[in-house]
Amino acid sequence: MIPLDNRNTNGRQPPHRPQPSPRPQPQNPPADSSQTSVHPQAQRPTAARPQPQRSTAARPQPQRPQPSPQQRPTQRQAMASDGYAKPQRPAASPYKQPRKPDRMQQSYKMYKKRQRTRRKMIRFSLLAGVPILLVIILIVCLHSCSKKEQAEPVQASGSTSATENSVPETTSSTSSETAQHSDKENSSQESSQQDSSEESSKEESSQSEEEMLTYDNPHQYSINYNRFSPDTMSELEQNITSGYVALYDVTRDEIIFSHNYSKKCFPASTTKLLTAITACRIITDPNKVITVGDEITMIDPESSIAYLQEGMQLTFEMLIDALLLPSGNDAAYTIAVNCGRIYKNNPKLSNEKAVKAFMEQVNVAAEQIGAEHTHYVTPDGIHDDDHYTSAEDLVKIGDYAKTIPLINKSCSKAYVEWDLVKGGSIAWSNSNKLVQWDSGFYSEYCDGLKTGFTDQAGTSVVASATMKGHTLIAVVMDGQTLYTKYEDCNLLFKKGFELYDLNYTYG
Repeated sequence: MIPLDNRNTNGRQPPHRPQPSPRPQPQNPPADSSQTSVHPQAQRPTAARPQPQRSTAARPQPQRPQPSPQQRPTQRQAMASDGYAKPQRPAASPYKQPRKPDRMQQSYKMYKKRQRTRRKMIRFSLLAGVPILLVIILIVCLHSCSKKEQAEPVQASGSTSATENSVPETTSSTSSETAQHSDKENSSQESSQQDSSEESSKEESSQSEEEMLTYDNPHQYSINYNRFSPDTMSELEQNITSGYVALYDVTRDEIIFSHNYSKKCFPASTTKLLTAITACRIITDPNKVITVGDEITMIDPESSIAYLQEGMQLTFEMLIDALLLPSGNDAAYTIAVNCGRIYKNNPKLSNEKAVKAFMEQVNVAAEQIGAEHTHYVTPDGIHDDDHYTSAEDLVKIGDYAKTIPLINKSCSKAYVEWDLVKGGSIAWSNSNKLVQWDSGFYSEYCDGLKTGFTDQAGTSVVASATMKGHTLIAVVMDGQTLYTKYEDCNLLFKKGFELYDLNYTYG
């Protein structure tokens, strides 16, 4: 074992210490001197070993030199010098920082605080909501009671009038009985009068609805292909390129030329002719003011519009122009919704239900006009597989549209400008090139009617022309290009008016 005094700590030599004077050796050394301990206190006496005799002379205490601050021993050196002395605990720093709170404990406190706040809010809402609910129930009850009170005077009006007209009260019982009998008779007479008035009002309303849906159409639309010469017929068959064609002579009520006359086709915006016809049967006043609502958002984003805005107020005549001249789909839905609400006598009817009610009347109108191969789904003619017609039916629809002055006048306009009801103005041009003087297809004899175009229906037009009292209606559907429909119409009109020795000019 290495003595503690000779251990090297921290790689440095311990300071020099004076050695004490040698101790006197005991007289009887132990038998086994090889097992003596280095430290004198570590030796334990045994029973066979006699106790050493120590001198009683006072030993001088060794003086330890005080090391300089530079030579002050470390804790390990102090322990080496003092033996088993306990290390001194360092003194507490005067700048000791406070202990940081536990985050979990802090979050738990915040959670409990929010929970208490939530409970308080729930209690407050319950305490405040119960009185409010009671007040609402009380208001509803009072409102229902007031309605009943308003209905009671209407029922009691007959009895009050009967009591006023009755004989004054007398002391005799016979007079009271006669008065009661007269009251009963009067009340029975008034009830019978009310019933009869209700029945008459129902009959009048049903009659008005029947009158509204009645479409008088005396034309027979007979077919006569023999009026054209064989050369003219062959010329028309070679030059007419549209898929569905019909030429109708209004004067003689005859179809004088046709191609795929009764076959199913898609009408596109020519639908608006029947929309205008049905609207004119429901709204008879052209000066009736109509407000544009959110129904204009129901249109297809890529459809033609008349640039109507929500809240704009127009007369019914303005809306017909917006429907037929620029072929405004927004005007079509505005007319359909307002006419549907008027027909159902329900101003709060939703847009979808109003349009549905209006389209039901549109199909009824087509049936009564005689358009048996026509079924419309939308008021603007946007494509739908269940939205179809034929050239034969469009002849009948166009012929009937010309009998309505408002529609006939609107279709013949090339350009129109209107002053709105609430200020401002709006203008539209007719999409029919046959009435536009600078279009290249213009004819001074053309006076309508309506154009149409969709990808599925192709380009189409229902046109009319009048010369010296003779009117022709041409239906051209599914044109090859955008302008071939006008070329086909002008050719049909030219050949048709030649039958009356009239020179039809165009271009």
